[in-house]
Amino acid sequence: MRNRLVTAAGVMALLAATTTMAAAQVAPDPVDFRPFADGRNWIVKQPLKYRVGISHDSVIVPVGFVTDLASIPPALQSIIQQNGPYLLPAVVHDYLYWMQTCTRNQSDRILLLAMVENDVGKFDRDAIYGAVRAAGSFAWAANARDRARKLPRVLPADRLQIRAKTLWPEYQRQLVRDNVPPGPEIAIAAAFCARGSMSLKDALEKP
Repeated sequence: MRNRLVTAAGVMALLAATTTMAAAQVAPDPVDFRPFADGRNWIVKQPLKYRVGISHDSVIVPVGFVTDLASIPPALQSIIQQNGPYLLPAVVHDYLYWMQTCTRNQSDRILLLAMVENDVGKFDRDAIYGAVRAAGSFAWAANARDRARKLPRVLPADRLQIRAKTLWPEYQRQLVRDNVPPGPEIAIAAAFCARGSMSLKDALEKP
């Protein structure tokens, strides 16, 4: 009888652990994008929310944010495409790099967390994470310069409808010339950034 109770307890513990891990896998819901003419830059058309694991710590990429989706280094473009299961995590990462509320290390780590939760394969996940760790400093610095120059990266609601053949750099410059105020950015909580300083297990499984 005692052995049966021990076995039952073991099964219950295994089920509880499995349930916790399943709950931790919360991928970002798909959203709509509108492309610029070059097919490289895209406008986020719906709020993109990413919540880490079973926590309440989340980030929302606002409507109007301009992203280049997954920036795949040339050396990897033959095996990893711009569009894939890493697309939404990459957009979240883009926003973290733009806002710079989280540190760069935290932002890269959150990209890794989001890719795990979005079922990105280990090869792609490791390759993309390795690439941002190796070369992400250039994008980070460029964003810091653009923010210092007050260049818009979030389009206001009345500038979301773009015409055919519109390119993002030209459109961005036109917004500056027209003194168009940027759309609202959504603040990122320190608690969300802190998830990027935890181990993968703790970040996904701690409430």
